[in-house]
Amino acid sequence: MSILSKTFGTKLLPGHYHGRIFEEIHRNENEKCLTLRKNKNILVLIKDELFEFINECDIELSPGQLISFDICEKGDLVNLITRGTIKTNGLESDVLRWRRPTQNPSRMEILRVRHRILRAIREWFDIQEFIETETPILVHAPNPESQFSPIKTDSGFLITSPEFQMKRLLVGGFEKIYQFARCFREGEIGPFHNPEFTILEWYRSEVKLEVLMSDIEEIISYLVKNIFKGNPPEKVSLPPWPRMTVCSIFKKYLNIFLDGSESSTQLRLKVQSSGHNSLLDNLKIEPETPENLAYEQIFFRLWNYIETEFLKNTTVFVYEWPLPLASLASVCSQNSGFAERVELYANGIELANGFMELTDPVEQRKRFEQDLLNRHSEGRNSVPLDEKFLKSLELGLQNCSGMALGLDRLIMWLCGTKKIRDVLCFSQDEL
Repeated sequence: MSILSKTFGTKLLPGHYHGRIFEEIHRNENEKCLTLRKNKNILVLIKDELFEFINECDIELSPGQLISFDICEKGDLVNLITRGTIKTNGLESDVLRWRRPTQNPSRMEILRVRHRILRAIREWFDIQEFIETETPILVHAPNPESQFSPIKTDSGFLITSPEFQMKRLLVGGFEKIYQFARCFREGEIGPFHNPEFTILEWYRSEVKLEVLMSDIEEIISYLVKNIFKGNPPEKVSLPPWPRMTVCSIFKKYLNIFLDGSESSTQLRLKVQSSGHNSLLDNLKIEPETPENLAYEQIFFRLWNYIETEFLKNTTVFVYEWPLPLASLASVCSQNSGFAERVELYANGIELANGFMELTDPVEQRKRFEQDLLNRHSEGRNSVPLDEKFLKSLELGLQNCSGMALGLDRLIMWLCGTKKIRDVLCFSQDEL
C-alpha cells in the first residue's frame, strides 16, 4: 500500500502510525459524502484527519478496521498490520465523537487547544508568582445562594465553586492563589451549561477588584499571543475592554435610573414609567416572597433583555451590582446600595464573575440566612451553612478580591464554537 494523496492537513512524514480504515462521513443534506473508493483506494482516519491510500497489497481491508503501519524514507507504506472489523455506528459512536473530519476545527482539535490554553494560563500565573491550589470538591456545606442547586451525595455536597475553602486559605496567610476547579450544579444543561464544568478561580490579597479585571485582560492577551500567534479568533475583541456600571447600562438601554435604594415595588414602577412594562409580562411574585428575592426576579427579567439585545456584539466589564444580587461581595464605599461585584460579558456570554470580598462574619451570616429564606420561598431544598467558613471569617479575612472565570465558556469563545460539549471530553448526555 502506498500514499496517493492527503485529504486534510499536512503530509505524512516517515514514521510509525496507527489509525482506522474509514468508510463514510455523514454530512448534512447540503454536503456530499466521502465514501470508500471501489477502485482499491481507501480512506484512513489518523487522529482527526483523513488520508487517501492506494491498496497495492493482497490484504483484505474492511471499513472500521484498526491498522498500524510505517512510512519509510521513500514515502511508501510498509509493515501494515490490521486488527478486527468494527462498525463505527455513525457520528455518535466513540470512533467519530471527537474527530469528525468534516468539522473544522474538529472536537479533537478544540481539546488540543484546550490543553494548550490551560498550560498557558498556568504559565501566566507562575509569572505572577501565584500558588496553584487544590481544594476539595466534596464538602459538608455548599454555597446556600438560592440560584444554585448543589448535587447532594451520601457524604455531603459537590461544590458549586471552591470559594469558601480558598478564602479559608487566605485567612491562613496565603496571598495569591488560583485553581482549576471542577464544579457541579444540578439541572444546568444547555448550549452554555453542563452539570459538571470547570472554573478558573483566583484571589489576590490587599488589592481592589479593578486589578483582577486587568488580570483577565492580561490573560487573554497572553493566550492570543502564545496560542493564536497574535491573531485573535473571529469575533474575539482584544483588550482593553470598556467598563460600565449596572446603573449606566440601565440608563442607556432602558432609560431606568437605579439609585440602589429602590424596593422591588419601586423598581417595578420605574419599569412602567420607562415604557418597558412588557418585559415583566407573566411575572407573578407571591406576597410572601422575600423582598430581596422579589427585587432579583424583576431585575433579571430586565437584565436578560439587555443581555440578549445589547451585549451580544461586545465585550464589556459590568460592575457595581445592586446589593441584593451579591451575597458574598462587600458594599461599595461610595454607594451603599451597590456591591463591589463585576461580571465580564463577551458577545452575550457571561465569562467571569468577581467580588471585592465580604470580610464581615456577622454580615456574611446574615446574608446566608437570607439565602436560606430565599431557597425556601423558591421551593428549593435547604442546605447546611458552612460553619467552618464562617468561623474562619471571625478569625479575620484580610481585604481581598476574587474572580471566577468559566474556563469552558472561555474556550468556547476563543474557539468560536456555540456548544459547550465541543470543548468537553464528555458532556452529561454522553455518559
